[in-house]
Amino acid sequence: MNKAILIASIFLGAAYNSVAKPTSNDLPFGYYMVVAAYAPSAEGYALKLVEKLQEKGIEANYGFSKTKNLFFVYSTKYNSRSEALGAIKSERERTGESKAWVYVNNSGVDSKKNDESNTPSIIEEKEEVIEETKIEKNSTLKEAEESAPPKEIIEEVKNENLEEEQTPISHQGMTYLFIEATDATTGKPLEIDFEVVDLARKVEIARTQSNHSFPLSEPTSASKMIQVQSNDVAWQAQSFDFKYYEPIIDPISIFLDNLGDTTFVKFEMKPIKKGDIVTLYKVFFFKDASIMMAKSEYELEQVLSLMNNNPTVKIVIHGHTNGGSAGKIIALKEDGDIDFFNINGDHRELSGTASKLSAERASIVKRYLTSNGIDPSRLSIKGWGGKKMIYDKHSPEARYNVRVEIEVVE
Repeated sequence: MNKAILIASIFLGAAYNSVAKPTSNDLPFGYYMVVAAYAPSAEGYALKLVEKLQEKGIEANYGFSKTKNLFFVYSTKYNSRSEALGAIKSERERTGESKAWVYVNNSGVDSKKNDESNTPSIIEEKEEVIEETKIEKNSTLKEAEESAPPKEIIEEVKNENLEEEQTPISHQGMTYLFIEATDATTGKPLEIDFEVVDLARKVEIARTQSNHSFPLSEPTSASKMIQVQSNDVAWQAQSFDFKYYEPIIDPISIFLDNLGDTTFVKFEMKPIKKGDIVTLYKVFFFKDASIMMAKSEYELEQVLSLMNNNPTVKIVIHGHTNGGSAGKIIALKEDGDIDFFNINGDHRELSGTASKLSAERASIVKRYLTSNGIDPSRLSIKGWGGKKMIYDKHSPEARYNVRVEIEVVE
């Protein structure tokens, strides 16, 4: 190494070592849209990135987190978690930083607030270095030494798991879940109902709409496996399974992403089409009756929305029972009875086969839809009795044999 290069290297190393002890730029408490993080000895790189973003017209800043012992470069500071999470997509587009994530800093509640309106000073460098500098084979020794950051800084940054393909270092274990649902054709965001299930126990632990952040409690099962499943009859059903504490198993997964303390599950939804059959598992019936329980209205309203939003769609409503036994049936009166959810209403009682009961159950769904304005010519019914059971009628899952399905036929 010639003398000029040696002096330049010593000067560059000294410049970075001189800022290795942050004291006046500590991050105050808040919710930050972070674009990069750096080791304590690499504050110069944080400053350089701030300069780069500011040249693009982005009001970037940076600060030091005592909790993480890292410098964070951020584009925006927010007052609430929901506000920050709601802005992730737009901030990624605005800044051009596709890996931006939300970092919640709890360490600076009592620390002195830094003046975020002031532009931080910039350490002059001849070459911009944000991650590990890659040197082409044909580069001269002088070019390599002038452009590369000090070796100890590279190693420290790498040890903090800051490489782009790895999970962001601010991830502190999943406590929040954000279900991102878009139309697979148009890319537009969708408001779709989803359920979160403890997969081992098959118990629902949360119900939410897409494109909203919500806290997710730990499942009680030993496996800690979670299933996120769509629950909207207008869209083809989708689900995704992952582990509560280790959501990212495959780093190139297109379904999952970690942003700070939030895990994103991504779905590209497709509308149901001709030939699709959807089971209305949330439509419940009283025993030996075609009268529905009140909680069935939740899913019936989804079917109603499907029919209203797609005026050319025609469906067949299929009814099924658990087994083929005959017996008494409590059903709606043939005319004028719209007391769909009251078993004690003024209904009729008759005797019939399992096929008759299943047909009556399909019929009440049809009558609910027509009473809410759907043209009867778009609806037909079929009662199957116990001919198409999913499970043995004596098994613990036998209750799922009692169901109503809709089939799109046009």
